[in-house]
Amino acid sequence: MLATLQQVSRDLDEVLAALDPSALHPNDAVKLLNKASAIERRAGAIKALVADRAASSSDWTRSGHRSPEEWLAAKTGTSYGQAKDLLETSARLDQLPEIDAAVRDGKLSASQLTTIGPAATPTNETRLLKAAAEEAFGGLKRTCTREKAATRSAEDQARRHERIHRERFHRSWTDAEGAYCYEGKTTTAIGARIDAAIAAQAELVFKAAYAEGRRESSAAYRADAFVNLICGGGASVDTSVVIRVDATRLAGGDGTCETSTGDVPVDEAIGAILAGAFTKVVLSDGTDVTKVIHVGRRIPVELKTAVTERDNHRCVRPGCSSAHRLEVHHYKVDFAKGGATAYSNLATLCSFDHDLVTYGGHRLGGRPGAWEWIEPP
Repeated sequence: MLATLQQVSRDLDEVLAALDPSALHPNDAVKLLNKASAIERRAGAIKALVADRAASSSDWTRSGHRSPEEWLAAKTGTSYGQAKDLLETSARLDQLPEIDAAVRDGKLSASQLTTIGPAATPTNETRLLKAAAEEAFGGLKRTCTREKAATRSAEDQARRHERIHRERFHRSWTDAEGAYCYEGKTTTAIGARIDAAIAAQAELVFKAAYAEGRRESSAAYRADAFVNLICGGGASVDTSVVIRVDATRLAGGDGTCETSTGDVPVDEAIGAILAGAFTKVVLSDGTDVTKVIHVGRRIPVELKTAVTERDNHRCVRPGCSSAHRLEVHHYKVDFAKGGATAYSNLATLCSFDHDLVTYGGHRLGGRPGAWEWIEPP
């Protein structure tokens, strides 16, 4: 088996040495890309299958690492958190026959596997595999967060948030090329506030860049927004945070209580309601947004909040997921053709993709969690 992989590695080395992208026809480049992705999925599957067994060796102690996770992160060139998820998934694959089969068939990318692995149980693995096949990666992460939350009681959830709060950190370092890098960890409630502040500030950064004739990526604008907020140069912005909570959960029963970054304790939602500042709360049996229909083009604030929250405050076009300059689009039937301003007919697009739909002949199809992007013929 090892000899086979060594031969595959040598074959790939020959391909890389001979590969000249500029000499390829674009259609051939697409075929190579598809094949490379398939190989990558299978290589990730091998890592997932053997990671737990490899970590049981003494290699990680001999190499001076403090934990198997740290050792695996160094081996694979990933973060500590990614290595931890991979080890946890690897250790549980023998309990998850459907996911194990999907891994061996090369149906899951490494990112998909380490996302669904920690959330998977014998009772939900079918649902998670379906989500991996149908949902964009952002939607898959959200589905996994909900599955994990469903297995926790309110007491478990409170203890988990307390532990995460105790483990909060921010660290920074300078990488090999001299770039300043940083990472951190905190609770989902704080994360939602941070994301909201950065998104609002990034809108101001974009407008300033646009006025100066500069065009950069939304990720670059968010980085500038982060610097503005941290270093005190940020202007006052609306940093509303959306909490979606079922009224039954507020009353002590079952149900959802979450922000765009994950589930939160009910106490935090109640505190946000009482404080009333910088928070929007969507109650599932308050204003029933699924039945709100507006005859005009203007979208009621309750409906817009619910649609953008459902779409995780991101553009829903597969492959985009931009959080910059978002617009709510009548995607099934255009408003000009009599389309209703209703929850079931609305979706979130960034301004670039909205222009493609409006002026370029592109269409958005599918449904929430399984969107499709249809290019013009």
